[in-house]
Amino acid sequence: MVDGPVLIVGCGVFGLSTALEAVKQGKFVYILDKYEPPSPWSAANDFNKIIRCEYNDEMYAKMAIEALHLWRSDPLFKKSFNECGRILISPMNHKGRLEFERKGIETLRSLNEGLKYEFYKGGLEIGNKFEGFKDNDVPSNQEVKYNPEGGLGLAAQTIKDVYEFLLSHPRVRFVFGESGDVVSVKRYSNGEVGIVTASGYTHSASTVILAMGANSGSVLNLENQQSATGAFVTHIQLTDEEFDIYKNIPVLFDAEIGYFFPPDPLTKIMKLCLTGRGIKRSINDPFNSNTQISLPRYHNDNPTDTIPEEFVDDFRQLLNKYAPTLKNHNLFGSRVCWYGDTEKSHFLIDKVPGFTNLYIATGDSGHGYKFFPNIGKYIIQMVDNKLESDMKENWKWTSRLNDKMVDPAAASWRVTKNTTRDIADINFLKETVPYKL
Repeated sequence: MVDGPVLIVGCGVFGLSTALEAVKQGKFVYILDKYEPPSPWSAANDFNKIIRCEYNDEMYAKMAIEALHLWRSDPLFKKSFNECGRILISPMNHKGRLEFERKGIETLRSLNEGLKYEFYKGGLEIGNKFEGFKDNDVPSNQEVKYNPEGGLGLAAQTIKDVYEFLLSHPRVRFVFGESGDVVSVKRYSNGEVGIVTASGYTHSASTVILAMGANSGSVLNLENQQSATGAFVTHIQLTDEEFDIYKNIPVLFDAEIGYFFPPDPLTKIMKLCLTGRGIKRSINDPFNSNTQISLPRYHNDNPTDTIPEEFVDDFRQLLNKYAPTLKNHNLFGSRVCWYGDTEKSHFLIDKVPGFTNLYIATGDSGHGYKFFPNIGKYIIQMVDNKLESDMKENWKWTSRLNDKMVDPAAASWRVTKNTTRDIADINFLKETVPYKL
């Protein structure tokens, strides 16, 4: 039960969303982070993220629909939402992926949503629909799905908007720098938790929520429930003329290669990302030297972590297939985006065993950002022991100490090239023109 002040560790999506919900309920909130939002460690510190409602699990579909309605209507969120829609193209021989999509659309329609879906055959129909894709190289027998509902959120901007709102709120206090840089978790004899920071100061509160995303396992023994996975992101710069052509395209998601977004309206930069080519960073578990876990290696501390040299051709292939006039543009701002994967892509939102007042909220598994407007509500419900039974079951703390490290490539619905590689085995591209986005 939330009783007294709430201490939140982490200023990413889960942390800030929880803070929003807590102040709505009249709570005083203290938030710790090494960096002021948008943190370079947050997976949401990015130009944009996909907002969709297609899930083969009704629980997440309902949550996503609720979130979509808030993206459209909530003044705090709607200004960073672009309902440009999403094109979805998947290998016609990948049964797992096709079944995932079929079930996702079926689930949406059972909830009286997803009623505007359009289905095409081949690239000609895509090109006729969207000028930016008129020169695509999609085979004539390829099934194409287009959902005009959903699209993208301007991710870093959303974080800034929520942060500025909370910063001005009389019941919220932020702590950054060494005093907000959490390095360990202490358990007192009565079961209460102390949050130890790099400054040496230990913070405490009646309710403590750890929301550190992919880095949660660096300070708390998650018992092998989460593994940090890195996705590869890069960018191209469009001219004014190119921006006019591509500014109104939907998000393009090719499950076999990758995806890209309409260009950022302020900078005219287009973001690209590969799918099915994730990496891990295996290190000795801080809580068990006999095992290994994956934890992030962030770009701000390791600026040479860009994209693998051999994946440049994959990005060129993505552009050549859908927007060939852009295929030779210089790639820049390349980096690894880290998120916290769980075994079945469920969130990990529960009370931490052995503590009387410590709760965990993590496991975004690359699909957490879209729930920015409402995930905090469910995190607070968890603390209050008011979660619905399906959420409570799916998000519960379940030790995996005797299992292998979580590998997202094992999911039947993911179109993957191979097992997840280790960062130590990657030859990173040396960018000729380093660029700070």
